[in-house]
Amino acid sequence: MSSDLWVPCQEVRPADIAAFLATKKRDGWVVLGLEQASDSVPLHRYTFPPRAVLLLGAEKTGIPQELLHLLDVCVEIPQLGVIRSLNVHVSAACTIWQWSQQFLS
Repeated sequence: MSSDLWVPCQEVRPADIAAFLATKKRDGWVVLGLEQASDSVPLHRYTFPPRAVLLLGAEKTGIPQELLHLLDVCVEIPQLGVIRSLNVHVSAACTIWQWSQQFLS
């Protein structure tokens, strides 16, 4: 309803993502990718830095290969069962909730 007034979010056009992430990294931000990778850190074990940018991939295909090298860390949501994916908005909500547990408690 009005969370956009209180939570700083910035939408970046797909063509501008690489440049945006590179700029944020130069400015001291940590770039997190929510992605299943061989070196991913389970979300509940990750300690978020104060200044983090969260990169979400597309449903089914994840984060594009050409952006993976810009990530400082991959975090993933551990799951049980055969299905190994969640809707991107659900994944984002889980990640923001975990972040809030570290900074708001």
